Amino acid sequence: MSDQNNQQKILIIHDRFQFRGGAERLILILARALQSDIVTEFWTAESYSQKEAPGKIFALSSGEAPWIVWRYFRAQFLFLFKTRKIMKNYDTIIFSGNNCLAAGFIFWHSKKKILYCHSPVRHAFDLFKFSRAEQKNLWKKIIYYNLGAWVIRFIYWLSLKNMDVVIANAENIKQRLEKFVHQTSDYVVYPPIEINKFKWLSQGDYYLSFGRLERLKRIPDIIQAFQKLPHKKLIVVSGGPDLEKIKAMAQDYKNITVVGWVEDEVLAKYIGDAIATLYLPINEDFGMTPLEAMAAGKPCIGVFEGGLKETIIDKKTGKFISADYTIDDIISAVNWLTPEKALAMKENCIIQANKFSEEKFINQMKEIIKTT
Repeated sequence: MSDQNNQQKILIIHDRFQFRGGAERLILILARALQSDIVTEFWTAESYSQKEAPGKIFALSSGEAPWIVWRYFRAQFLFLFKTRKIMKNYDTIIFSGNNCLAAGFIFWHSKKKILYCHSPVRHAFDLFKFSRAEQKNLWKKIIYYNLGAWVIRFIYWLSLKNMDVVIANAENIKQRLEKFVHQTSDYVVYPPIEINKFKWLSQGDYYLSFGRLERLKRIPDIIQAFQKLPHKKLIVVSGGPDLEKIKAMAQDYKNITVVGWVEDEVLAKYIGDAIATLYLPINEDFGMTPLEAMAAGKPCIGVFEGGLKETIIDKKTGKFISADYTIDDIISAVNWLTPEKALAMKENCIIQANKFSEEKFINQMKEIIKTT
């Protein structure tokens, strides 16, 4: 297997390195394992260090376009026209994301094209109604959703038809592809958890949230719950577009601390010393956050929907709350998951996290590349 990997040149094309997200971490893990180069729309200082990439990095732009609709189409344009000369030098091309899929419109039949699907474009498919309802401006509603979403759906469907292999990152995404795009996934390969980075250190006196601070993660709901739990501590260790909003919500509450982005070693310390974590995203694709906490023996309070149903085991590695939860449901879950119960779940958490190891992910991806 290693000889074959050395013989063929592999390129990974990923949407963008804008934040320190799970998808970006996954790409770096895969790139190191395959010794592949990376193409991306842009790479910001808020994301991982470029030093973590093993080979060449091709950034097609310096940053994000200012207008939301133009962002998607500009990305498609850049990947369509700026990657052709680059791709000629590679045998296997792995796509990660949605904005980059126009790069798949190539006509070299000798190239293997593999899509690792994190999710179909959410605001055009599973979150279409939610996103459209959020948009208050009538003209933007018409342009973004009545018209734009249909164009995006067509581009996405056409892009998938150009792939030799489609890999879903969870059973949840496999079902999403079948429901919205009528696309059958060739494989399901769960994202890798860097087990060795996260260790149980101690049991401190705080609960932890380290999901990215953006609207789909529903961090404000966690803040609201702890505003009503003055005798329980919450630490928020993350960043994102809602960082200032979250800081404002927490500023008058001594039991809530918002730290912002931290280095991986510091994050691992926060996780290793926590009582438990909270993660309440809207119908999450897969969700690496609960499993990273479990690798350190820390259970997770999660919402019973999406990919979390594939990772959290209720009352064994965490506590589920309803998909249509209230703030009081979060409060009840925190009160239920006492330090004593959290400690009792330690071994089950570690066992569960080990099922999603980096080694297993890499072996599965190498086997797919080998047999494609």
